[in-house]
Amino acid sequence: MKDLMNQVLKNSGMSDSSSKPEPKECASCGEQIEPIQVEHPFHKEIRWVYPACKCEIKKLEDIKRQQESYRRQRKINHALKMSSSLEDIKHLTFESYKLRHGNEKAIREVEDAVENFSERSKLGVFIFGETGNGKSHITAAGGNALIEKGYSVLFITEKDLLSRFNATKNYNNNESFQEIMGVCLSADLLVWDDFMSSQRLSDEEKDWIFQIINGRERKNKPIWATSNLTPEEFESDEVVYKLDNKGRTWWRLVGNMNCVYNKASNYRKSIAISRVLGISVEEYERRQARE
Repeated sequence: MKDLMNQVLKNSGMSDSSSKPEPKECASCGEQIEPIQVEHPFHKEIRWVYPACKCEIKKLEDIKRQQESYRRQRKINHALKMSSSLEDIKHLTFESYKLRHGNEKAIREVEDAVENFSERSKLGVFIFGETGNGKSHITAAGGNALIEKGYSVLFITEKDLLSRFNATKNYNNNESFQEIMGVCLSADLLVWDDFMSSQRLSDEEKDWIFQIINGRERKNKPIWATSNLTPEEFESDEVVYKLDNKGRTWWRLVGNMNCVYNKASNYRKSIAISRVLGISVEEYERRQARE
């Protein structure tokens, strides 16, 4: 066996003497390769070997990068395939987001979450406030920015998530429970829109929600959630115990999040009323701010 290994080492370019051999030419690029000294694995001797040429190392590194890029892109595409209303959100960006009175803190929080995504680990974002004030836009913009950086992001509404889980009970459903849950747990980021919007939750649905929150916490993966809760509701026992009678799901979620109250008003309402009054949205909101 030792003789066989010695032959393998010799065939790989290891010198069978302690004398330094001449440089050799790389068969790929023609560069001269200088031998280097290493310790023989079976003898207490120093031998000369020819290291891999820089061009060969670069080829291997390029192949590795291509494979990693392919794997990452497949993961991104799979998450996007499972996302809700993708056509509505894939063009949302920070640049298209309108800065309005009251939403400044929410914007800063999401921008920080994007910029420091790796460092923040499982620290997520919970943005709550009045309906129509831009919560979904800002989290979608942040998610799209992370996709551009090579991260996989799942955008899902609570209604769609629970409907799809329930649909898996149908034997001919196109999606399996394991497939949906797998993406919820494996995506680098889960953007959960309209969290706590369900009026009633079955025990089974509460368990699904806990599995996602608990599973992502264990994997150190963040959740960005949006909700129409008011500040009073956010602090209420009704919300805390809605997901289970001990509050474990709620505190496990918000304990891993920076929670931000988006004070901006309902932008859709501002658009509608400004049209009725025949003034710009900006003018209408200035009047509202003065009152």
